[in-house]
Amino acid sequence: MIALVDDPARDAVLRNWVEQLSGAEIADVKRISGGAFRTSCRIGLRRPDGSTDTLFLKIDLGSAPRTPFDLRREHDLLARLDGRARAPRAIGFHDGACAMAMECLAGEANYAALDEGTQRDRVERSFAEAMVEAHRVDVATLGLAHLPPGRSIGEAIHADLDLWEGLLIGGVPAPDPITLFAFAWCRERMPVDDRPAVLVQGDTGPGNFLFDSAGVTGVVDWEMTHLGHPLEDVGCVLARSLVQPMASAERLLKLYNEAAGSDWTRAELLYATILVMTRFSVPISLALESRHTGLDYGLTNGYFRLSQISLLLLIAAAEGILLDETVPAGGTRPTIGFEFAYLRAVLGDIVRPAIDDGYARYRLDGAIGLISYIEAVLAETQATARTDIPATIDTQRGLIAADGAALRTAMQHMLDEAQYRELLMQPMLGALFGRRVRI
Repeated sequence: MIALVDDPARDAVLRNWVEQLSGAEIADVKRISGGAFRTSCRIGLRRPDGSTDTLFLKIDLGSAPRTPFDLRREHDLLARLDGRARAPRAIGFHDGACAMAMECLAGEANYAALDEGTQRDRVERSFAEAMVEAHRVDVATLGLAHLPPGRSIGEAIHADLDLWEGLLIGGVPAPDPITLFAFAWCRERMPVDDRPAVLVQGDTGPGNFLFDSAGVTGVVDWEMTHLGHPLEDVGCVLARSLVQPMASAERLLKLYNEAAGSDWTRAELLYATILVMTRFSVPISLALESRHTGLDYGLTNGYFRLSQISLLLLIAAAEGILLDETVPAGGTRPTIGFEFAYLRAVLGDIVRPAIDDGYARYRLDGAIGLISYIEAVLAETQATARTDIPATIDTQRGLIAADGAALRTAMQHMLDEAQYRELLMQPMLGALFGRRVRI
């Protein structure tokens, strides 16, 4: 039978726990995803009377950078929601194995497979209604310390920026200048909003909701939930559109306002999206900084570059600054180092064991050795290369306070550097090259 996790001892502990928790025997296992930090399984159960059931298991592999947004936090929220806001019900949590069991919701998650027409329209409208349901949850009924009732939208945004900026500065020695600039901008342009903060799901969009022919049947992945601006969830959909497109900003805002009976504006959505993408920059930066060879490095690094370019362009739009998006022919070349270790791990630990042909394995070993040689040569070259003075949060705050011409010049420089890096990554990005979040 397929293992729940690749560690045999941990797999045995989890199997025993699931069967005790459910009172049923594990009949089959379908692993949904497996990455550097977490994995998930859909588990088929067979009860003594012959009836069957299914539960969903999320497992923290213990290798992720530490943040407050972990599986325990998600479990405690789901237990208090108890099915509200179309969230799955929590069944149990195993502290030792850091795993959460929950009900397996009906429906499918492949939004991209929907044809344009009635069903897609129905799903999108139902999705907007599901977002509104989450935002109308009475936070006081949850009784969770990290979700204190009574905060205004402005207070919630301020607390959120403090939290994520602290994680970035504490966990990444040299953060990307655009990320630091975005944090500075979000603080300087923070709206004065005394309206009540709402329960923001925090990572919503295609892949994180299920649907059937009638509409959305469930919303999953609640570990990023926090108090904030209701349009942050719309902004999440737009931020994720770089790899999982859904609907346009105009349509999403229209559907949300119709479902909520509200009149939020494009300018408010613009700030909320910038805030979301600034926050998203932190866990991605932490993941890249972890140098974990199990990470999907190409996708993670590629998404980060695309998101930083879009983030800068959105800020420029909010400032009324027109930047030249012509891709420069040259720029500062990035330092290469971890990439070699990543290639060696993929080829040696994943590809090599899957090859039976002796000659092919011999040639692969030679290629792995060549990677080490190129690494050594390039390291010598990079040691004598010019290094720029790294940006800090204080230098980026100074840019926001500068006059319009100085601000535009600084933003144009950051955009040129980011787009040149994207140009170098074009073969790796493939069809994602040039994608932007537009509002």
